[in-house]
Amino acid sequence: MKKSVEKLSSEKSSSLTESLFSFKRYFINNLDSYHGEYVLREVSKVLQKNAESTQQSSAIVVGEDVDFLPQVVPEQPYEIIGTVVDPKVKTLDNVARIVPKSECLSQMLTCGTVVLDINYDREETAIATDYLQLLKELLEKQIPLNVTDVDNDDGGGESKKRYLILISTLMTWAVTKPLDPDAPEMPFIESDFRKRKYHPNYKIFYDIENEVIGIARKYKSQIGAIVVGCGVTYGGREDVLFYWFQKAWECEHLLPLLGRGGNVIPLINVQDLAQIVYNLIMDFPKKLYILAVEQNVTKQREIIKPLGRIVGSGMFKCIPAEDAFLIPEINQRIFDLMTLNLNMEPTFIVETMGLQWTSELSFAENVPALIKQFKKERGLKSFKVVVYGPPIVGKTTLSKLICEAYGLVYISPETVVQDLMEDLTWRVNHWDVGETAALPHTTGEEDQSVAADSEDNGEEEGVQEAAKQTLATLQSGRAFNDDEILTYLRQRLLCREALNRGWVLDGFPTNLSQCSVLFDKGDEPDSDTGEENEEEPFDEDVDLYTNVLKKILPDIVVSLEATDDFICEKAMRQPEGDTRLGEEAVLKRLGEFRAGDARDVTPLNFFDELDIHPLIVPVKEHSDYCMKNTYAAVALRMGRPCRYGKLIAQIEAAERKEKKDLDTLRAKEALVIAELEKKMKEEREEKMEYWSELYALMREEEEAALAVAGEPVRNYLVTHIFPTLTTALLEVAKVRPDDPIDFLAEYLFKLNPSGKMLEPGYNLQAEKLLGKIKILDEALKELDIQIEPLMPPEDDVESTSKKGINIMSAL
Repeated sequence: MKKSVEKLSSEKSSSLTESLFSFKRYFINNLDSYHGEYVLREVSKVLQKNAESTQQSSAIVVGEDVDFLPQVVPEQPYEIIGTVVDPKVKTLDNVARIVPKSECLSQMLTCGTVVLDINYDREETAIATDYLQLLKELLEKQIPLNVTDVDNDDGGGESKKRYLILISTLMTWAVTKPLDPDAPEMPFIESDFRKRKYHPNYKIFYDIENEVIGIARKYKSQIGAIVVGCGVTYGGREDVLFYWFQKAWECEHLLPLLGRGGNVIPLINVQDLAQIVYNLIMDFPKKLYILAVEQNVTKQREIIKPLGRIVGSGMFKCIPAEDAFLIPEINQRIFDLMTLNLNMEPTFIVETMGLQWTSELSFAENVPALIKQFKKERGLKSFKVVVYGPPIVGKTTLSKLICEAYGLVYISPETVVQDLMEDLTWRVNHWDVGETAALPHTTGEEDQSVAADSEDNGEEEGVQEAAKQTLATLQSGRAFNDDEILTYLRQRLLCREALNRGWVLDGFPTNLSQCSVLFDKGDEPDSDTGEENEEEPFDEDVDLYTNVLKKILPDIVVSLEATDDFICEKAMRQPEGDTRLGEEAVLKRLGEFRAGDARDVTPLNFFDELDIHPLIVPVKEHSDYCMKNTYAAVALRMGRPCRYGKLIAQIEAAERKEKKDLDTLRAKEALVIAELEKKMKEEREEKMEYWSELYALMREEEEAALAVAGEPVRNYLVTHIFPTLTTALLEVAKVRPDDPIDFLAEYLFKLNPSGKMLEPGYNLQAEKLLGKIKILDEALKELDIQIEPLMPPEDDVESTSKKGINIMSAL
């Protein structure tokens, strides 16, 4: 009972603590969002610092005289609470509790510091409006603090003021006129926030910003409020720029530029934004509005073109801005931010805050590191597979099946020339048309903006000329030798699409010399992003990759094994008409393969020496034309495919098909089980009916047998028992004695005191008559009277005497 009372009191105290206001409680909305994850990571440093200070203070106490130490009252700890976007998220690291959005307003009023981000999710504007209204009503009822308390405000949860940090969008500046019409490139600074003009779609954001500024001015002694004008965030898993990062990694043929791409987009790394919020919490400034943007001026084409050239295909197309909505991945928010044209200078975070930038390089220079982060956050992995085996064993079928399931690039000596020809053909045709073919005619100002890319165009001229020469060589129609095919294969392996998405090399290499040439390091850099591997290798692996290009080495080598009889039988099963499947051709190719696959000269030894041990898969079934069983073994080694734009629809379709097949199978099983149960029920009913009939028949036969067997007994009872017993029972019914059984026994005994009643010849009337005769005889004996028997006439007597009739028996 005592424990339950203590538990109940602790629960009441915890609920009371949660409902009380605390200067050490921080509220962050959308903790699991793109911005929220990084902001939470930075704000959590407050908890870590508090924990370190607590440990230091406890360490000082050790060794001192405990008797003279004052009793320290435990203070309320620092804690972080907030809302989440995904309702399935129940816990997060360093978060005390997650508050439902329906209950967040009351919880926000109990927090000393509120970080409210309305930039990422437009729906948060409704919560922000309601919170500001409640906050104003609360501040009006509170007593203002003294001026000295305000002057001693040092932030970081140590002061006695509330703090509000509103992360807003720069779309509230979207239609602001230039400060100097003659110099439109002049940047805006924080002090120009009064001149800002909002985009028509962002009036609610403008009103909320003004509301926060009004609260900061009117209730200066009670709350510190500031608006952070946030630029387009990037980094990590990306947000607004996700479409272009993904399409660049997928090597989309043409990356779209909205318009001519000359508009200036204010950018900010999401890690820098989180660091700005942390600095504001630790040292809250006397500012109303600050700009969270980078110092570098970045145009739209300076964002998209480096992505395409460093990561993607390097081809672009300018589309009319309104045509952007024809792209499903681009919504209104992305369109508004990507067509924004603002030149801004962050004076406060550079001069006063002294922000330590995540990277001081420009966006174009940061693309290799950014794409590395993007691949890590999105789980993008490039599988590289070599399929090796004898002729017509199923290498091509398996390779294309892997490519389709994992979204890889199919590479084969038979198709490499055609693939390169198609790639170069559409590139040359696009260069002839130009990037701006879809746009209307340019004006003088637009010509000047396009001319800014003249250096890039100069670099591309050499690439275009080399591509045209290569295309002319491929289109000549002549046969290519093995060295040229090997060069084209290496070129195909090193193309950006193959490096990003991965590839499957079908039936190549076939000998050790081809392995050495194909994977030779040469002058090619051995890193996709231009950065070497930071991990130090083991001493035994220092010289392992000295002469090979590590970035094009396969992850998996699949070796298909089959017997000669199997190959020959499979060749005979193929349709006629293909010269490569003739008996002589198959035997020749098979002999060449066996000669090159000897134990000492097999190309598998090359991969074994590089610790890439082949996956041996035997092929034995002729009925497995689609190589499903072999693919299952390879997929088990490769794992799940990574989910990205082009493949995700296919993966979801495969998952839906698998789920549908499973549901169909379960439905069939349920139907079969139902039919089986129905059949068993019918059989059981038929058997029960048969058994019932059989049981009734057996009962009838048993009853008949019992009747036949009981007939003598019944006759005996009817003849000898029932006459006497019936009379006695009737007498009992008439008299109705208290003890009928005893009366019945005495009555029966009186009827037959000598026990002769059980004799078969016993007759009650005859017995009575004999009794009377016996009495009469005794009386006659006493009187000594001689009675002559009555004699019939003489004739009768004589006849009777002749027959010897006994006189007593006649009586």
